[in-house]
Amino acid sequence: MHTELISNSAPAAIRDCLGPLMRRFSHTDQADRVLPSEAHGDLHIITGFGPTNAPTAGTLSVMLGIIELQRRLQTEMTVIISELGAWNSRNVPWQQLEAVRDQMSAFLRRIGLDESRCTLRSHLDFGNLARAGKIARFLTRQDFLDNSESLLELYDSHGLLSSEIGITVDSLYTVADVLGPAETGTKNILMVSGLEEAYFTELARLVLDRQQAADELSLGWEATIGALYFRVLEGLGGYPKMSKSIPASSIHLGMTADALAEQVLSDDPASQRPLLSAIELASGWDETGLEMARSAYHDRGSEPKRWHKVKQSYLDDFVMFAEQWDHSAP
Repeated sequence: MHTELISNSAPAAIRDCLGPLMRRFSHTDQADRVLPSEAHGDLHIITGFGPTNAPTAGTLSVMLGIIELQRRLQTEMTVIISELGAWNSRNVPWQQLEAVRDQMSAFLRRIGLDESRCTLRSHLDFGNLARAGKIARFLTRQDFLDNSESLLELYDSHGLLSSEIGITVDSLYTVADVLGPAETGTKNILMVSGLEEAYFTELARLVLDRQQAADELSLGWEATIGALYFRVLEGLGGYPKMSKSIPASSIHLGMTADALAEQVLSDDPASQRPLLSAIELASGWDETGLEMARSAYHDRGSEPKRWHKVKQSYLDDFVMFAEQWDHSAP
């Protein structure tokens, strides 16, 4: 894996392109190879979501992030709601996946995804299924064993995973998603996701390299793949990540206003930094509002009421997102 931590020494091409959006990302993987300004005319962003349940604040942060990225870069984007992939890799009923898929699509539109330069689709897409069939010959079982999701053991411990074949099929569909722009001639692809999904970037590059070396069996695809990985939203109560599988660690859009208030307004010391991170990443606040929140957090010991007021404002906004989620149901 070629990922590097993003810091003030990140390549100028990335800093210039992202501007204030740099705060949303923790790692880069050759993103500077596709993000120079002259590449914008031939750049396609790929991202997606698994529709297993209501989005946590972490998932909401990614949703808001891709909308900001779309506005910032003004380039083509594909967003995939991967219900067929999730069906193969997770133990979730098909009817639930369909319902959350449709709700998630409607919610993304409600919060500002611009479909004039974005394809919003699911895995029930003939082009992607055919592409998955084309690339399967260039990958081996060992490739999938060597490149797998870092959270598989956690999901398996909660009984969430399907079979090995199902997980492989899910990965194959997603690698096909990443390579979609290459099939149509786009030369620069930017994969945007959580760091735990970095293995999709590695598998997509393997396919590109192997098909290019396959002589008469080559598909003729030529592209450069860069990747940006979103910051992990820390879990409440000291947990490393927000996860609906661990209720005490997260807030999500399916919670009632009272349940959200209990989590957001908590004075638990281990939850205060994660709450600031949630405000920074999953609020939609502008830079002025974020600076006020950071200042209140920093002074929370001497001025606890100011920090409480900031958390109350965030609670009000998160409840609004929850209401929009509820109104997006089919």
